[in-house]
Amino acid sequence: MKLLIDVGNTAVKYAVADEDNIRVVKENDIEWHKITSIICSQVGKGTNLQAINSRAAEFAIPLEQAYVSSARAGVTCAYPAFQNLGIDRWLTVLAAHALYPTQDVIVIDSGTATTVDVVTAQGQHLGGWIVPGLDLMTTSITARAERVFCDDNTPFLAEFAKNTPEAVKNGALAAMIGLVQSAKLQLDNKSALVLCTGGYGKLIKQHVDLAVFDDLLVFKGLLVWWKNPQ
Repeated sequence: MKLLIDVGNTAVKYAVADEDNIRVVKENDIEWHKITSIICSQVGKGTNLQAINSRAAEFAIPLEQAYVSSARAGVTCAYPAFQNLGIDRWLTVLAAHALYPTQDVIVIDSGTATTVDVVTAQGQHLGGWIVPGLDLMTTSITARAERVFCDDNTPFLAEFAKNTPEAVKNGALAAMIGLVQSAKLQLDNKSALVLCTGGYGKLIKQHVDLAVFDDLLVFKGLLVWWKNPQ
């Protein structure tokens, strides 16, 4: 059984994989005596993994750190300096192409930041964008504009606003939807699959055509990365 670790900007997530079956677990529920290897994606600081490193050493479990390369698992990275691409973005692209190998896929990962990456049916990563996540969008404008305010009770809706909190939140959502539409235009493929993940992935999926939500995308990418060393 493999332990999959996703160290993000604000949280560390864990899952165990038995063959291709992935199950999210809490750190305290990890059955260390059953773990045969650890595969990690690390965007956040390395200090988050001190306890894991200690456990790995205690049980003599090999720990492999995923990294970005110019090509892997049938996907070619768009970045000439591929080392500068975030590992989380690379893993979602690998997973997208492995899951939907005959389709152009737009991956939108909406968390602290929102990232968009595009991979073609031929396995060419075309690059993408990074913008503030929905929460960062709302807090950044309320922090800098004196008369603009918001609240936690106002939902994100895809409609014109009738008050200021709605204007802030609905505007942020409209920006996310527009980001996806812009990607479709640049790809010149209105039927491209939109693969949503991250904390606001379900919300964005509800407002985008031809979209699916996959909360395990980074974990699936870790398995694809591990199974395809070339």
